[in-house]
Amino acid sequence: MIRFQKGLLPSQRASEYPVLKGFRIYLRPPQLSDYQQWFNVRQRNADYLQPWEPTWPEGCLDQEFFKRRFRRQMQDWQYDRAYSFLIFSAQDDVLLGGVNLNHVVRGVTQQATLGYWIDEDMQGQGLMAEALRLAMRYGFQDLSIHRFNAACLPDNERSARLLLKLGFTEEGLARNYIRINDDWHDHRLFGYCVEDWND
Repeated sequence: MIRFQKGLLPSQRASEYPVLKGFRIYLRPPQLSDYQQWFNVRQRNADYLQPWEPTWPEGCLDQEFFKRRFRRQMQDWQYDRAYSFLIFSAQDDVLLGGVNLNHVVRGVTQQATLGYWIDEDMQGQGLMAEALRLAMRYGFQDLSIHRFNAACLPDNERSARLLLKLGFTEEGLARNYIRINDDWHDHRLFGYCVEDWND
């Protein structure tokens, strides 16, 4: 049973910059020194990720963009708005992908939205399932999140299977939900509440 810490400031809810350790991977917040690895994996996977992600701005792989993104992510962390993690191999510290706990809402809802991506070459090995379990455990136990939301395009069967495998409930279809490649796209909606957590 997870016990919630009520009435705490964001900085008191959890360690400032934790490392979440799994069997084959670990998650930690981004660092400025991650730029080259991040650039390499994002550039190599640009065509693969483009159909599934919101459109990134021009120059999104530049080092200055990475620095601005890093500063925003740290501010989001400080103010309890979002929590960004990168996924690394536990064997050789290679950057494999990312998991974000976005759009944190407090008050009576206590929820966040999961976003995630992984190197195409790393698919099909259960690594993202392991990463999401680590992130969700952190959200439930350390951040007092009550519910996670997630969404995927209707034809992204791999992502939908992943969420269902983790125990998410498919809850409906949101019309024109997210803008991708200059067009609005419907998304399948999924939810997972702390009452379902048995990890």
